[in-house]
Amino acid sequence: MVDNPLELMLKSQQLAVKLATDTLRTVRDTAVTGVTQPEELVRQVGDLAAAVASMGAAITGLAGATAQPLQDFIVRQRELADTVAMLAEAQADLAQVVAKLAERHADAVTALEKVTAPVFAIVGAEPTAARTRAGRARQAAADPTKTSKPIAKKTAKPKK
Repeated sequence: MVDNPLELMLKSQQLAVKLATDTLRTVRDTAVTGVTQPEELVRQVGDLAAAVASMGAAITGLAGATAQPLQDFIVRQRELADTVAMLAEAQADLAQVVAKLAERHADAVTALEKVTAPVFAIVGAEPTAARTRAGRARQAAADPTKTSKPIAKKTAKPKK
């Protein structure tokens, strides 16, 4: 058995071409022989039937040689799809962990602000405005009368 499917396919095609050529030659010879030698006609018809049967076996072998690599490809694609699905699940789990970490960090910052607020009040310093979307949202929720605007970046004046 040939290990390489392409080599098997090439050999099968060569065999099929040879059988088709032999068959056509036999059909041509049969027309002449049938008139002059009837027993030879019977032998040639038998050879022709064997050639057609061999061609059927070659085609079956070719189909088997091409079907297995295709089946292997489909199996590998299914494995890849399963792997990607597992990766998506792992990323979703990681996203939940990071979201929980962000929530805990925000709680820690809020607690730190509460602890340091009396010190800032004694010193007379204003708390620094929040620079992130989450910080501004939290600040707006804590004090709805005060809203901090996003910090605008300085841009260069256009040249004339």
